Amino acid sequence: MDAYGKIFVVVAVLAVILVGIFIYLFSIDRKVRKMEEELHEKSTNKKK
Repeated sequence: MDAYGKIFVVVAVLAVILVGIFIYLFSIDRKVRKMEEELHEKSTNKKK
């Protein structure tokens, strides 16, 4: 395997890592948004 082939391996590994990070951040964002909505609903119900 020459240097030209190794660069594709490095790019592929970095792409997989970045995709994994973005999926992880997206899932955390969804969970936080859901928790914020529940908190907002609870605070709205207490005011009534």
